[in-house]
Amino acid sequence: MTTTEAPCEAVRLPFLNGVYIAIDALADAYLIVDGPYCVFTKAEMQYCHNLRSRLLPPIGHRRVVHTGQVQDREEVKSLSTDRTTQVDGIFAGVCAQPDAGIVLSTTFDFHELVGFPLKEITRRHARSSGPLVCHVPSRSLGGTWLEGYARTCEALARSVTLRPGRRKKNSAAVVGYLFDRDEPDHAGNLRELRRLLGGLGLRVESIWLSGGGRAELEAAERADLVISLPYAREAARTVAKRTGAKLCEVELPLGLSATERFLLKVASAAGRRKQAGVLAGSESRDAVRDTQAHALRIIAGRGADILQDDPHLDARLRELCSELGLLSDLEPSDDTKRRVCFAPTAESFGPEVVHVPMGYPNYIEHPVSERPFLGYTGFRHMVDRVAAAILRSEASQPPRS
Repeated sequence: MTTTEAPCEAVRLPFLNGVYIAIDALADAYLIVDGPYCVFTKAEMQYCHNLRSRLLPPIGHRRVVHTGQVQDREEVKSLSTDRTTQVDGIFAGVCAQPDAGIVLSTTFDFHELVGFPLKEITRRHARSSGPLVCHVPSRSLGGTWLEGYARTCEALARSVTLRPGRRKKNSAAVVGYLFDRDEPDHAGNLRELRRLLGGLGLRVESIWLSGGGRAELEAAERADLVISLPYAREAARTVAKRTGAKLCEVELPLGLSATERFLLKVASAAGRRKQAGVLAGSESRDAVRDTQAHALRIIAGRGADILQDDPHLDARLRELCSELGLLSDLEPSDDTKRRVCFAPTAESFGPEVVHVPMGYPNYIEHPVSERPFLGYTGFRHMVDRVAAAILRSEASQPPRS
């Protein structure tokens, strides 16, 4: 891709991908999907994105259960027969699994159109089963993967046990974190969120979603402040309303400016604005000191392309590029330097593009040690990754003429 070529567009992923991400982000969850056998291809996508995926374990029961049960079941035939007894038996079997703390159901839109009573079957087992059982309304034909993730969190927020009167002073729950894989990049993000909030004197009781199970969700009842990240706004509102906690809606703390805004807004809601000012000033100063040489000597002045199917990540990456001196398509850049592209995959990029894998699904990078991208620690790692990608690219290819 030359500087005159338009970058390719980000791939738009469907609703069920987001539901699967949410199920994979819950340690004790199962999902019953009423749909064609191709539901497993989306589970395979998540399995490749997350090396520690729970959806298709090599040993044990699959966490995604298909109501057809067999691969050669014809879709037309399945829709024309009475499957109530069969699907009811599938529910009973899944709910009886000893490690099932949460059992969710969803369907393809055209299954709902023919009136199959999946929601009624789900409600019946919700009343009679030990696990938390709830239905995720389908938007499989028109919804995006981010809607799938958000709707799953909403269903959980409405159904999980949250007892009022359990809130503790100086405590918080984070609702709306996109835990798309159980790998060290997200482990580092969670540690950084807890560190930053701890710096404000807040104890984090629960993070939705973060790889925990039903108990992690229910721990949100102890939070006096619900911090809403952008991936599950309605779920955060529901949790705050049910528990009586104060609600604070913030953006993704990716980059120096966004992290400072995150801290100041949370601190304002918690009555700790002075602490936030001191913390943000000190952390920002140290982060700039640690990364300034990399930004000035390696990164700044290059063009940048951002190909993301996630508008929240897209916005913050654009702001990060501005902080690092990377230039957008609308700004003049040094044409002798390779452009930097933030995208999940690199299949369509030529050798003249510096690819920094970001977003979902990422099949290219699976870090072994913690490598966050949020907060001040994440800012350092992002600078490190971008600079390293540039140096590797330029070392392996001849200079552009």
